[in-house]
Amino acid sequence: MEDEFNYAFTSENATEQVSVNGSTDDQGVIDKCESAEDQLKIFSRAMIFIAVLMIFALSFIVRRKGRCVSCCWGRPGAVQPVDFVDEIGRRWAYAACFVILTSDVFNLFFGDVFWNILPVNNSAWMKKYGWVKVFTKLLDVLSLCLVYFPLLACVDHRRSIAANVIGIIYILPWIIAYCSFFPSCPMTIQLDSGVNQFIKKAPIFVSLFVVGFSYVLDFGINVNRWRQQCAIKRVTEKNSTVVSRSNNRRYKIVHHLQYVETLMHRRDTGDVEGGKGVKVKLQRTASRFKYEKVFGFRYSTRLICCVTICTTLLLWLEFEAVRTTEDEFNELSRLCAELEPELGDFQIFETACTNLLAVKIVAHVSSAFSTTVVFSMLIHTLITYKRRWHQLLRGDHTWHMLGNAIKRPHSTLLNGLKYGGYQVAFLIWGYMVLMLFVFVLLMFITFAFIIPVRDGVKNWFIENLEDMWPTLVLGILIIPLIQRLICRFLFLQERGTVMALTNRRVYNAASYYFLVLNIIVGIFSCLKRILVPLVIGTAFLSRLDQPLIMSGYESKDPGYVAFVSMLIVDLYHNHPVLKAFVELMDQVRSRKQGSLEEGPDFVAIRMQRFRSKRIRNRWWKIVTLANNPSLALKALEQRLIRERHQITEQISRNTETKNDAQNQEKAYL
Repeated sequence: MEDEFNYAFTSENATEQVSVNGSTDDQGVIDKCESAEDQLKIFSRAMIFIAVLMIFALSFIVRRKGRCVSCCWGRPGAVQPVDFVDEIGRRWAYAACFVILTSDVFNLFFGDVFWNILPVNNSAWMKKYGWVKVFTKLLDVLSLCLVYFPLLACVDHRRSIAANVIGIIYILPWIIAYCSFFPSCPMTIQLDSGVNQFIKKAPIFVSLFVVGFSYVLDFGINVNRWRQQCAIKRVTEKNSTVVSRSNNRRYKIVHHLQYVETLMHRRDTGDVEGGKGVKVKLQRTASRFKYEKVFGFRYSTRLICCVTICTTLLLWLEFEAVRTTEDEFNELSRLCAELEPELGDFQIFETACTNLLAVKIVAHVSSAFSTTVVFSMLIHTLITYKRRWHQLLRGDHTWHMLGNAIKRPHSTLLNGLKYGGYQVAFLIWGYMVLMLFVFVLLMFITFAFIIPVRDGVKNWFIENLEDMWPTLVLGILIIPLIQRLICRFLFLQERGTVMALTNRRVYNAASYYFLVLNIIVGIFSCLKRILVPLVIGTAFLSRLDQPLIMSGYESKDPGYVAFVSMLIVDLYHNHPVLKAFVELMDQVRSRKQGSLEEGPDFVAIRMQRFRSKRIRNRWWKIVTLANNPSLALKALEQRLIRERHQITEQISRNTETKNDAQNQEKAYL
């Protein structure tokens, strides 16, 4: 068996040596690929100046709403890249833009630079002023955000034809640059060059086309809408009538109203209540992961963008793990081949080199398992967001148990602002920690049990396991099973379905004996108490929708607080009942304005409707105060304060008038 394993190791080593060394043509492809990568970096630096011009042009599309509204027709205004609070359209375009941004940010974290302004070759200067790299990295991140700002801003202002044209003009150079990159860097056998760059750049290339398609699609929609408005305007001028503007947001109004109606008639089917048996337990467990489609519900743009960034990063992290494993395995294989004549007699060296393939398999299994677990946690975050969102809509705040941590508005808004960055950072940490944990665990199992059993040798672990297996079986299986059976069938009535003791003397005697026996069980249970939270905490590190701290200390978990705060911010600004009410009021206002402008006696009808509305509102106010005595007292108190303030102002005004008259009289005399 050892000869077969050595043959496999030798053949694997030979294959990898051929792949590593390559030929002269492959080296030329590598150099050409690296040159194309450098040209892309230069292109990104040059686009920052064009990005500033595009943002300046977009600012003239937006009107100011706060200050100097009448100056220059309210232009230029502040340009926003994306509306994380209220936007629910074109989420796929926003996600594609963030995929493009994620690539360069990912490279920054792995040592790449955007502005190469530090003398990295001067070791003395870097040793003395190396702390400046923190500020240069910050400058690189801000520069990258500025470069990709117009891509997001043009999607956000997609209802403007000018923004569509600016977006098409800005994205065309990017598409051309990446189209020229791929012929220079094809798919080759070199794992650390061509394939690496191709897999990294392929999602960006697809995302660029997706964003460009979004700009073209919006341009076509806006041109068609402009043509319809021109036709309506010609018909209006011909017939001397005014078309009501109440249909501009018909789709949005219907969407909110149908969502509210769905929520009013919806039943929470998240848990399977009642019943016994394994089937019911499996159904109850499966219902937690079941996606329930609710008409009108849409995930927030912030969450969709975060999930897209995390998925892209997870793909690249998995590829980097595979590439690093292959590179290190090739290097170790070469090292073993070089040192075998000198150190071949040492048992440790022979064992390490012989089982090198096992280490490679363990590394690949660890990275694949970590990727699967972290991705499943990311998908489950979407399911949890939907469930918690509907609980908040019903007014249920008991599930988060944060208390005072989210009562202050500024603190809630601050924590919600951190969610996006925390989700990405926690996913990276969760992936790395889980992969390291699984790698160490599998390495221990492989070298402590699997390889010795395969070679027919006994080590310290196997010898102690042979001596301790009766204790393990007794403490983990037999004693707990006996206690479970006698508690259900001997000490409780009706086969343990009710909490009513029977055979109390036997129960007291058993309690006496099990007091000592449970010490053995407690030793293993204590290990379980240590290991189970360690395993669960490691697996759930990337999830922000579940706290990792015990009950009562949830507010000390920054990730969980950020998730709940993000939900509450979305609730206050995206509540479907509030949005449906506002849209209906806007529809009624637009319809009334249009119908009034159509009539001949515009002023008379408007005054009559104003008086009727005022009388109706007063009657509704009387009914509301009659049904709410506390509100009536509060209204009366406010009215007294208001009247007292008015009387005070009148007295001060009369005093000023009297003083002015006296001063004029004195001046006359």
